[in-house]
Amino acid sequence: MKNTIDLYWHRFLEGDKNAFEQIYRILLPSLYEYGMRRVKDEDYVKDCIQDVFIKFWENRHKLRVISNPKHYLLVALKNSLLNVQLRDGKLSSLSENDDFLLSYDIEAKFINAEEERINAVKLIQALEQLTGKQREVIFLRYFEELSYEEISELTQISVKSLYKLNNRAMVSLKELLGLPRQNLIVMLYMIKFLYS
Repeated sequence: MKNTIDLYWHRFLEGDKNAFEQIYRILLPSLYEYGMRRVKDEDYVKDCIQDVFIKFWENRHKLRVISNPKHYLLVALKNSLLNVQLRDGKLSSLSENDDFLLSYDIEAKFINAEEERINAVKLIQALEQLTGKQREVIFLRYFEELSYEEISELTQISVKSLYKLNNRAMVSLKELLGLPRQNLIVMLYMIKFLYS
């Protein structure tokens, strides 16, 4: 998908409206999901996504070729959400305990194997016991597959601190579930594909 987005991005920079619409269509679910996990206000998220895409279209002649358009748009959305919250007086302090929702509706998706369902439920319950920042790092790293450098730019947390947050999260999950780290990573990717 990354190569497809890159191709559409190049065409969008040249003024191709269809390519712009394809970027919107492909990335909208990820942007919406990330926005809702940060703010939990559907109107804010939808308005901010629309604002981001309108600004991108209007300023396309000023934009440049980038290595990861998805990351670029996630950063733009985060900044837009923060600006709207600041304007509306709803901006909270940014700390490790900030809430970042990372839960899934098990009943909304069909899981074939009972063992997979049980493991998924246990992992989701364990994820809910992590701090908001730990859940955000897990989400961005394993669900959105961003690099630590991209997550750092998005969250304004140093790469070193992100490694520590991720490590603490994985240690907590290992203790809660009694599983090796490799199994946890596989389960995280499994949940991503089961519930996406």
